Amino acid sequence: MHRTVGLIGAGGIANAHLPAWLDLGYDVVVHSPADDAEQLVRRHGGGRVASGLGELLATAAVVDICTPTDTHFDLALAALEHRLPTVCEKPLTRTLGEAEELVARFAEAGVPLFPAHVVRYFAEYAELRAAVARGDVGRVAVQRHTRQGRSPHSGWYLDADRSGGVLLDLMIHDIDVSRWIGGEVERVFARTHAVDGSQSTQAFLTHASGAISVLTATWTTAPIGFRTHFEVAGSHGVLHGDSDERRPFRYQGEAAADAGILPDFSPLTSPYRAELGDFLDAIATGGTPRVTALDGLQAMRVADAVARSVAESLPIDLKPATEEASAA
Repeated sequence: MHRTVGLIGAGGIANAHLPAWLDLGYDVVVHSPADDAEQLVRRHGGGRVASGLGELLATAAVVDICTPTDTHFDLALAALEHRLPTVCEKPLTRTLGEAEELVARFAEAGVPLFPAHVVRYFAEYAELRAAVARGDVGRVAVQRHTRQGRSPHSGWYLDADRSGGVLLDLMIHDIDVSRWIGGEVERVFARTHAVDGSQSTQAFLTHASGAISVLTATWTTAPIGFRTHFEVAGSHGVLHGDSDERRPFRYQGEAAADAGILPDFSPLTSPYRAELGDFLDAIATGGTPRVTALDGLQAMRVADAVARSVAESLPIDLKPATEEASAA
């Protein structure tokens, strides 16, 4: 495989993907419908700008989609027409129906599709999974995952029809992690509260194992920094992680209002580099990456159940995992 990546999109998350691809030794050609590709390339000192999507698809060996959520489906299908292995930012698509179709079509064509659920590659979450697998907490009983940040001020994130709001932007991460730790989800009950530009969703997931996960995702206008927290309790102990505990000092106030949420790039510690490297290994060897297209689809199924529970004010039962897997 030649070493050219076609990066579609030049907004926020592309600033994490581009330096990772460059450090992995890949040539990167960038196309952005928003006409900001030149700024991205200049900012990171690498890559080149494609004349359009057609040139990118004709040039690339791998496609990486870093565009607004509602564009993922059509762009991934364009990559599939060229039989290009495709990395797609989370969530896979804006709707569950699109995700089901996308995963089925890539599988039928035998072309790799990788959902970029990068939290699995953050060191603390990778160690959490390893500790649970070792049996450090015994049988998992309860998980609590919290993710919070400043509400977007403008742009497509504020259009729920395009972004899916706080559910698909933030909570989707912890939906994926809770499945990774606790197994398949059988029932969902959720609530959303929104006021004055802030919104918070809380979801209670019942896993097939009997474990319970409590997920809270918040966008707020309050002057707070981005923060994640988890606790996993079992029959033998409790595992705890808090992103605030890794910072030597912290400030909460108006001066932090526009602070970004992307970690500084380091080739030694970047979860984005680890994620993309894992996908490349899977392409080269035919092996299974840490997160698969089916994982991305299952996260969307749970997210869809959360949205329906909020809308109907009722618990939602999901199909048994065996039925879902066969349907996919």
